Amino acid sequence: MDSILITNYKPDYTNNIMTISIQINPLGISSQVSITMGDFNTAIAGGTGGVDNVKLKVLDKLIDSLTALKPATTTTTTTDTKDA
Repeated sequence: MDSILITNYKPDYTNNIMTISIQINPLGISSQVSITMGDFNTAIAGGTGGVDNVKLKVLDKLIDSLTALKPATTTTTTTDTKDA
């Protein structure tokens, strides 16, 4: 989890969400993810790895968001390259 940096976080108490900015260095990805304040508080309070728990929660949310971008089905086309 050392390669994942939380670069900013911003609570929105009106909408009960925490917006967290992250940077994943090995992939060169910067992103912003919003999680519920309850999920954030549970992650921070959970055991010895509070910040790592938040990073894991953010990664799970990011993975879910990326998965939603994938098409439901894929089609593969092959071409027969044999000489006639």
